Amino acid sequence: MQPRRAAILAGGSSSRMGSPKSELPVGSTTFLGALVERLRASFDDVVVCGGTVAPVGCTLLPDPIPDAGPLSGVVSALDHKAGGDTFIVGVDMPLISDATIGLLTGPALLSGQARVARVNGRIQPVCGMYSEQLLPLARARLSSDDRSMMGFLRRVPILSPVDITDGSLANVNSPEDYERLLARTDR
Repeated sequence: MQPRRAAILAGGSSSRMGSPKSELPVGSTTFLGALVERLRASFDDVVVCGGTVAPVGCTLLPDPIPDAGPLSGVVSALDHKAGGDTFIVGVDMPLISDATIGLLTGPALLSGQARVARVNGRIQPVCGMYSEQLLPLARARLSSDDRSMMGFLRRVPILSPVDITDGSLANVNSPEDYERLLARTDR
């Protein structure tokens, strides 16, 4: 059986938030710490793409093109230890549930498939399982004028959205989003 790999996208300037999202407190830890703890329960290898720090036991992977958006982190994740599919999640989704991870990671992917979360009818491109065969396409899109995740997903041969309804994918892009998230937790 292949080792199961997960990557946390932690790059980006967090300009709307005003400070690095990975360092925001949630519960007794940080966004990054909460995700690492959750993912280590399900994956053999957890890496952090972009950002500046990785917790002990995690590898920090630089983005191939700094400040190029999440697609740059996807390229890093898929290129790391080539030979397997990768679960990818943005650092701004610290409350992701085991149920959501389970829905997105199983069964095995087909060649060229991406299985991504869909919340309230909207695709969440930085939360899903990506086939290793998508690396050349991701690299090509990263070298193009359109580095958007949605531009990349429009070219994925097999895109499989999975409806997530448990509320665990509330992502945080602003101080107001952060306050709403804290209201749902014990701070």
